[in-house]
Amino acid sequence: MNINGINSNATGSGFTAVSSAYIAATPAAIKTPTANSESTDSQDTQETVSISNAGRAALSNDFGAPLREKALAKKNETEITTTEEEPLTLIDEQIKKIKEQIKELQEMLAKLKGDDSEAADQQRKMLQEQIMLLSGQIATLLDKKMQDAKKSD
Repeated sequence: MNINGINSNATGSGFTAVSSAYIAATPAAIKTPTANSESTDSQDTQETVSISNAGRAALSNDFGAPLREKALAKKNETEITTTEEEPLTLIDEQIKKIKEQIKELQEMLAKLKGDDSEAADQQRKMLQEQIMLLSGQIATLLDKKMQDAKKSD
């Protein structure tokens, strides 16, 4: 059995999108009727299919990425609905905005992960400093929130 579009030997040149791949039976996999065909028909036949590393990567990119994005969106949606139920104070709103900024900076930092250039190193340092400053602001706001809570009790 051969999976066309994934195995480079089957297509003869480059890869095609995984979504256009199909399974084709090879002549060795096609059985000819014999005298014992009744006994072989009643038994389940199993075939082994292997996927190359390039095929696995293509599957991950074509199918895994959208699934991860859907799961992340669903997780974010549930977090938003749970936080919307509680009334947010001014401090809570500021903390929320700072957390979003930190998340954006971390995403930018992740995009620079494979880049070893001098400019990328400088940008990484700058992003890390910004994350540290924002984290310090969150700590200050949390302290203020705790002090306000103690005063109100």
